[in-house]
Amino acid sequence: GYRERCSAGDIPLSIWPEVHSTIGTGHPALVIDCLVGAGPGHAGVSLRGDVANVRNWLSESRGRDSPVLACDMPTGLGGPDVIKASATVTYHAEKWALRDADGQVHSDVGEIHTANLPWSARVEDCGPGDARRHPPIRADARKGDRGRLLIVGGGPYHGAPILAGLAAERSGCDLIHLAMPSDAVERAEWPLSLIPESIPDSTHLTTHSVDSILNRVLTGRGCQAVLIGPGLGREDASISAVCELIEKFVQANIPLIIDADAIRALPSHAWPIGMVGVVTPHADEMAHWLGASDPPEILEIRARRDGISRVVEDESCVIVRTGAEDALWAPGGRHCFATGGHARMSVGGTGDLLSGCIAGLIAQGMTPWAASRLGCALLRTAGASAALEYGPGLSASDVPSHIARTLAQWTGQDADRDA
Repeated sequence: GYRERCSAGDIPLSIWPEVHSTIGTGHPALVIDCLVGAGPGHAGVSLRGDVANVRNWLSESRGRDSPVLACDMPTGLGGPDVIKASATVTYHAEKWALRDADGQVHSDVGEIHTANLPWSARVEDCGPGDARRHPPIRADARKGDRGRLLIVGGGPYHGAPILAGLAAERSGCDLIHLAMPSDAVERAEWPLSLIPESIPDSTHLTTHSVDSILNRVLTGRGCQAVLIGPGLGREDASISAVCELIEKFVQANIPLIIDADAIRALPSHAWPIGMVGVVTPHADEMAHWLGASDPPEILEIRARRDGISRVVEDESCVIVRTGAEDALWAPGGRHCFATGGHARMSVGGTGDLLSGCIAGLIAQGMTPWAASRLGCALLRTAGASAALEYGPGLSASDVPSHIARTLAQWTGQDADRDA
């Protein structure tokens, strides 16, 4: 161990509390603070026991004028007895407590250095652990308690909104309403569990349907989230209608999931002002929306513009770049990946499944960040499971039932069933 190596190297060692044997004169060249790592203090809370005694001895001894290197984070950070650091080496990634609500480094932290750990890249993947944040089903649950979702889309493509709705249903969302132009409704083979909402438009979405859509969401029991985009098409009138819907829903504090062609309604190089929710572009859609700007930059600008406090705790907006490997970004430096799945998941319609799954989870009360992580992980595992059953003939409509089975496994519901 460390003590044996010090002894072998003839390095003088003092074991607390026998510090009277410390040799030498003058001040130590460096004090390394390894007392408390990821357990910072809190306002008004003092250190206790031997940790407090070491801190007090340090402040009264020859080490009080020496530079301090904190490991992971300064001992007592946030409390009255913090050991003020000249620099901090934090492991793997910055810890939230190192910065204040405005994202500025605390003065007691000093200069931050991040030490990478030899972990597999899969450590940052979404996965089964994300199901821990899935809302449990209450014993006295009633219809609608686990969320109502409205999906706005269709027109040229009637299948996309239905696929999104089936995924939302299998994520555990209670009630899924679909608003599509009437021609698309007539073409569709309508699942019994999805609820059609009549709108005035016949061929594609226009501003004529905005009032009826708003009425569905903002009256009665309303909806807890709205997904806009699957199968929408690129008609100018449709994009104008989406712009108006986004503005109205933001004013009403309704979480939004913006997918597919609806992404064209977003402001260029910017997150929509005040919007809570998720945007799910593939690489080309993201390039059209953000250009050369990267997601962390866009989210940082949004936080400053919208005056977001406690950015490190903000899970309210997420960008998911979909592809062979999904990449997810959210405020406060959040970033992760979703890998795995099956190559056959490149089939048409799987993007609609993802946006629907995430939307269904948000409607149940999950934050956009938690819902995005779980939704991405669920879809990839469900896709791999469905591929084992259907092989090269897998279609997007084969996957939703596997979303439910995967979620049951991850939340322990399959064990409850077999008990």
